[in-house]
Amino acid sequence: MIIGQTEECKDSVRAMKKRARQICSVQAISKEEPVNADPITFTTEDAKGIQHPHNDPLVVEVTMSEFDVERVLVDTSNTVNVLFWQMLAKMGMTPEQIKPESRTLTGYDGVAKMLMGDVKLQVHAGGVTRKTKFVVIYAPPIYNAILGSPWIYLMQAVPSTYHLYVKFPTATEI
Repeated sequence: MIIGQTEECKDSVRAMKKRARQICSVQAISKEEPVNADPITFTTEDAKGIQHPHNDPLVVEVTMSEFDVERVLVDTSNTVNVLFWQMLAKMGMTPEQIKPESRTLTGYDGVAKMLMGDVKLQVHAGGVTRKTKFVVIYAPPIYNAILGSPWIYLMQAVPSTYHLYVKFPTATEI
């Protein structure tokens, strides 16, 4: 779990953890109508080719601002979307293009890191493009980016670690 303050939520880490526990027991209702109202379901066919049992992370490939970005972790426990500076540099961005922000990001190990700032990028996945805000950190990357609960919510997506799938509504289908 990576916890960071967002503009929408300036709570302390303790308050965010408390809220996360409460959210787990409450069903959130979106004010926005989904693009496609068909139910999102997973079948045994979706898990075909996956060796079970497994403990593999849910990793996808997306397009960010015209660049194909591999090794993107989808993590439902992250309160922020994270982009590592090394990936932004590969995309040709400079530190001046990052909106400076002096906040900390607390990782699963309890270590707090200072953010370089925020950046908004167009993220394209499965035919859907959404402007997505990322916090940028300078740290050794395991993944190129981490899409957390803000992106999952924005996409109205349902991730399944069992199936290693993310499904979300598009204009015509799930």
